[in-house]
Order: sequence, then C-alpha cells, then structure tokens
Amino acid sequence: MVSSGVRGGRSVKLRLQKIQKKKRQKYICPRCEKKSVKRKETGVWVCRSCGVVFAGGAYSPTTPTGTVAARIVSDLKKSKKA
Repeated sequence: MVSSGVRGGRSVKLRLQKIQKKKRQKYICPRCEKKSVKRKETGVWVCRSCGVVFAGGAYSPTTPTGTVAARIVSDLKKSKKA
C-alpha cells in the first residue's frame, strides 16, 4: 500500500507507488549476471550473490545517461580493435 504521508491527488500517489516498486525490485548484477542486486542506500547498489557494491541511480542501478555513456565507451573500444 502507498505511504499515508503523501498528500495530493491520485496521480501523485500512483507516481510514488511506481517509484517505490522500481526501487524495491531485484536487478541483474553487472558482474555475475544473477538477478540479485538490491538497493542499499540512495544511489548505492549491492549484489547479494557476489557482493559487488556499485553506484547507480537513486531508484534503479542504471540511469539513462549512464546507459548512453556505456554504449559510447563500448563503441569506442570496438572501433579501436578494428
């Protein structure tokens, strides 16, 4: 259930519910690739399987900007090898 501390209309409560669901779910670990990454604190994520701790977004381990940056780095590495 949504926290009773949120004031406002239905849209605000639905937005909060969506964010809370996103931050509480398990994600895939970038190292061991198991679905065991959980949020420890704001922006800090830990894999319960291999123990790796890494920084990410406040509500998900990756941010849109981080995804773009990783793709650019990957493309640069591929072009350097060729």
